[in-house]
Amino acid sequence: MITTTVEFDMAVWGNKNAWVPACGGTETPFISRSGVKLLYCFNPFLGRHAYLNVDQDIVLTDPEAQAYKQI
Repeated sequence: MITTTVEFDMAVWGNKNAWVPACGGTETPFISRSGVKLLYCFNPFLGRHAYLNVDQDIVLTDPEAQAYKQI
């Protein structure tokens, strides 16, 4: 059985700019090696995953996310 959160389901049908926590909305933030709090997100409209910098509320490009995780 696949379980998703209400926010995740709403993003699938609504806002094309919505980034919601990945894994059906169950992903939780973590602290990267560089000390930045990141959240793995999914945009159902775009069908893409990305990392969100929780402290600055910005979606990171793949190279930016890798830089944060490897420091």
